[in-house]
Amino acid sequence: MNIWLYGLLVTIVGMVIVFVGLLLLIAIINVQAGAFRLFGNSKKDGAAEKKAQTPVPAPAPAPAAQSEDEEEIAAVIAAAVAMFEENGTGLRVKSIRRVGSNAPAWNAAGRREYLGSRY
Repeated sequence: MNIWLYGLLVTIVGMVIVFVGLLLLIAIINVQAGAFRLFGNSKKDGAAEKKAQTPVPAPAPAPAAQSEDEEEIAAVIAAAVAMFEENGTGLRVKSIRRVGSNAPAWNAAGRREYLGSRY
């Protein structure tokens, strides 16, 4: 058998095996998800839905020690807007407020670890 045909045959057989394996994994995951929905505890599911529907309280206001940093941030934002707006359309920054983060807890912990206490 020619070496090129043999290489092509091995490639095709390998790809077929990989795709069949992936299809089997997809089928197993779908069966497990269906079994979980079928036999899952409805009391726990209802509690999770109620917990998800409860409103999250607003974060506490920042301490006064951070007010200097916030003033610096506001000044930098206002300067960036003024520099961006070179044609003089009259855009003004009236107020700046910090919004809460909607990042998952693991993401926020990683940022704190990576950036240190400043974040």
